[in-house]
Amino acid sequence: MGEVEFRLLGAVEAWSGDRAVQLGHGRRRCVLAALLVDANQVVSADQLLDRAWGHGVPRQGRNTLYTYLSRLRQAFRGLDVTIARRSGGYVLDVDPEAVDLHRFHRLLAQGRAEAGPASLARYDRAVALWRGEALAGLSTPWLDNVRESLAKERFGVELDRVDLRLSLGLHAELVTELAAAVREHPLDERLARQFMLALYRSGRQAEALAAYWELRDRLAEALGVDPLPEVQRLHGELLRQAPEVASPVEVRRPAQVPGGVPHLVGRAEALRELGRPVSVIVGTCGVGKSALATRWAHLHSGDFPDGQLYVNLRGYDAAEPMPASAALEGFLRALGVERIPPGVDERSALYRSTLAGLKMLVLLDNARSADQVRPLLPGRHGGVVLVTSRDDLAGLVARDGAHRITLGRLTEPESLALLRQVLGADRVDAELAAAVELARRCAGLPLALRVAADRAARPADLVAASADLDALDVPGDPASGVRSALSWSYRALPPPAARLFRRLGRHPAPEHSAGSAAALTGVDLPAARRLLDVLRAAHLVEQTAPDRFVMHDLLRLYARQLGAEPRPI
Repeated sequence: MGEVEFRLLGAVEAWSGDRAVQLGHGRRRCVLAALLVDANQVVSADQLLDRAWGHGVPRQGRNTLYTYLSRLRQAFRGLDVTIARRSGGYVLDVDPEAVDLHRFHRLLAQGRAEAGPASLARYDRAVALWRGEALAGLSTPWLDNVRESLAKERFGVELDRVDLRLSLGLHAELVTELAAAVREHPLDERLARQFMLALYRSGRQAEALAAYWELRDRLAEALGVDPLPEVQRLHGELLRQAPEVASPVEVRRPAQVPGGVPHLVGRAEALRELGRPVSVIVGTCGVGKSALATRWAHLHSGDFPDGQLYVNLRGYDAAEPMPASAALEGFLRALGVERIPPGVDERSALYRSTLAGLKMLVLLDNARSADQVRPLLPGRHGGVVLVTSRDDLAGLVARDGAHRITLGRLTEPESLALLRQVLGADRVDAELAAAVELARRCAGLPLALRVAADRAARPADLVAASADLDALDVPGDPASGVRSALSWSYRALPPPAARLFRRLGRHPAPEHSAGSAAALTGVDLPAARRLLDVLRAAHLVEQTAPDRFVMHDLLRLYARQLGAEPRPI
């Protein structure tokens, strides 16, 4: 069954993906609206006739109604919605989340149960569902009453939302918006009070006081009354600059994604693939997974008005991997949630509720496993999740529908392009043969290339030295070097796979089969295949054919050095 979205907060429409469902003429839309307002509840035939026709019910009204219901059923064939006959009438069975009116009310209920930025985010999402006048273009007495009631509700919600924004210190952005609203509703005293407060907190005390006297004059002329006591009280507080009306500290939406690397080459296709609800970027250490994710995040920052969340899950760092519970606590605090439950399941549920409907980017960097990531997935929301990992995270793809992008090593032309960006084209082209050899020895890994370029005045300077991984360490920051990056992938291996990795480094050829792995480790063929699968999932070998595995030069060098140590780590 296909998903369907119903829209009542504007023209009455139905959509399946990016395709508009053909609903027919206006009267048929009236029948649909009459059912959708009370979705999943029985509406009698008499009620439908009254709602859709009012006093102008045709002579064969019931037959006409049955025809319209039949046509609507045909329009929704194959979609997640049914119009069923029930005792006493008809019911339109549909997920309430598929109807913008009911989604509007659900978001409001959640917003009223929360506080701070989390509450405002709900209100923002609720207001954004409106596309104009509700039930636009349709008119019967019942529909007109519903439209008028919804318009009043919407106006009240807008004022509640203004109070929230004022409480969060967002007064400066409200002044122009409230000035226009006061012109449209000149006698609304709550609105005038909000306008006065926004002006005062924006450093415009004289204008705030003038706004009070203008309201007082309009009320006297139109109604012969004075402003309400709470408006008069605010006027007095503004006059004496009382602490109660001082501006709170402004709260901003989270923008946690760190700055990316300045040079990124050869990743245009991968950048185009990102942007799905959940994308997993996997690949060997140093291949540029985090660089790709942060670059995409900065390129598309404007697509996420509700902010960006970021966490380094430390899956392959010197420290222990970060528990999902700790990551959730950090996210919830960044979102303005003050009461955080103790358990990971409760935190995950609250996190999903807080992000529901928000257009936010979540970047989960350096993940160790699918189990670590799964509690951090927002569920149904309007944003994007990016995950980076050295593991394939097969469970996240299979169970959670994540889209996996395997990031390969740079080609020789791409490696040279990166060296040109860092070292300068003149220096690279003057020693092109040395640059090509350096690119080969760095195995097309952006991390190794950047470290090498940073340490080399000329490409030839590191060609000879690159036979030792120490030449690819960062002076004063060994944790950022290539050896450190490789070591944490190795340390994450179970002992039998680590033993095979070390022995592969001593093998004279870069290519291996399950048979050669079995001979190197003294295990049977099925066990050797399982160990190779572990190394492949960790991107410590690459599978080039059904029984062919390759280890790139830097990994072979690291494995060989490990195998030469008296007691390998």
